[in-house]
Amino acid sequence: MAETIYRGYLINKYPYQIFDEVVTFLIGNGCRIACLSKGSRKISSKNARHLFLGAYTEFEIFQSRHDDKLSRLKKVTTIDPINWNYEILTSFNLLNECTLKANINRKTLFDFYHLNLELIVKKGYNEKLLILIILEQFINLLGHNLAVNYCIKCHNRKLKTVSFKDHGMLCNLCFDPQKDKYYELDVSKTIHYLFNREYDELNKYYQCFDFVIKLLHLYIDDNSGIKLQSLQNY
Repeated sequence: MAETIYRGYLINKYPYQIFDEVVTFLIGNGCRIACLSKGSRKISSKNARHLFLGAYTEFEIFQSRHDDKLSRLKKVTTIDPINWNYEILTSFNLLNECTLKANINRKTLFDFYHLNLELIVKKGYNEKLLILIILEQFINLLGHNLAVNYCIKCHNRKLKTVSFKDHGMLCNLCFDPQKDKYYELDVSKTIHYLFNREYDELNKYYQCFDFVIKLLHLYIDDNSGIKLQSLQNY
């Protein structure tokens, strides 16, 4: 096995056998590297003290010569630590899950993770707004979007409601009550400001946040097949 050194964020880990783990890192080009971490579930493990989700690390692996076998983690060192108690936050777990499940491998994935992790750490927004921000940016990352500044069918700017099946807003003329679902004005406004990234306008619609989280989760599932387990309580 050849030894290779990388730098990246730890975005996932799960137990394997009694004392081992499978860990996944996100490196700067947007690729994810999964490897077997032998013995890191032992209290005496030197690597264990550096394997915190969200930590930016330098890690060395024994590269597997076979595509069907995991590489093995040799050594990991923390470059930029993170408080372990972030793991109780839904927004933090959602960010890690989105990054793990995204069907892309390019630098934009690394940027998505890095920028949203900064938002979580800086605590500039409340928890539910952070979830909405991550979902909106994840939708964009996957190549989907909602047109929120004009009617998706006729480009009229006098809007009535959002249409997820049409991927945007509908005006009064294009809205068909026999075919289209109507969402309350505050829900449509929440989505409008969110997808325009006017985050400071959103807190006045806080009562809609839970419902909009559900809607965006469903939109992601319908359009990409990605089910987000970290949102199972929404």
